[in-house]
Amino acid sequence: MMSESMFVGMLVLFWLAEFAFGAIVIYWFVRQGFADEGTASGTDFPLEDSKLTKQSLGIWGLFFLAIVIGIVVGA
Repeated sequence: MMSESMFVGMLVLFWLAEFAFGAIVIYWFVRQGFADEGTASGTDFPLEDSKLTKQSLGIWGLFFLAIVIGIVVGA
């Protein structure tokens, strides 16, 4: 059986991991999508349009919101 403090610690670790992953995803989208077109980015492929980047960020936001709602409603 797991103690209550270990359970709470695991929940905190889960939320930290989820927010860290979300931060990495947002950083990647912003870094790839909002760079200036004329600057050298060190990549061999063109950067995506900022409109597509914002749409992708919105989809990710809805995904994480659905996860949070699922956890809150399920608890």
